[in-house]
Amino acid sequence: MHTRFPALLLSAALLLTPALAEEAPQVPEGAPEASEPAALVVYDPDIAYVSTQTVDLDGRKVEFQMYALMDEQGNPTNYVKLRDLAVRLTGTRAEFAVEWDGLVTLRPGQTYVPNGTELSASPFTGNQSYRWGTATYVGSVQMALSSFVLTDSQGGWHTYYKLRDLGQALGFNVGWSGERGVYIETNKPYQY
Repeated sequence: MHTRFPALLLSAALLLTPALAEEAPQVPEGAPEASEPAALVVYDPDIAYVSTQTVDLDGRKVEFQMYALMDEQGNPTNYVKLRDLAVRLTGTRAEFAVEWDGLVTLRPGQTYVPNGTELSASPFTGNQSYRWGTATYVGSVQMALSSFVLTDSQGGWHTYYKLRDLGQALGFNVGWSGERGVYIETNKPYQY
């Protein structure tokens, strides 16, 4: 599994305690001054972090350009671009169509019709600020699915959903194990 996350600092006290300061070696006179320490990256609730993932999809490895949101402890939750997932699940028991008319509507069991943005290189580089997503319907029922939107430099919206929420709402299993990493099982119901 290939994952990139920024280093998170939980406590500055771990860097240098008074006891360590007393034992630190003295810098000889005339030695060059040390450079400034590197900037520390800390948890930022307004940033979506790049998280490219190789996912086990029904036994085959596929790559998704995901983003992760971090909780206060630095634990990531993966969000996948909706249309990338829809095209990857086409032809499986878990396939679904995506409609957009100011709201997102997912149609389980219907074939996804590509719009040309699927699996394309991300228009983003690095971590991004985001805004929370819009209402989402599964069929005619509004669902509380966690999503956010990234806006590219051309004003285009790219909607990312929590992968587990999609599995639960659309009826396919999503999990993680040390052996498989993130996995999707389209032939099994969601099990948490």
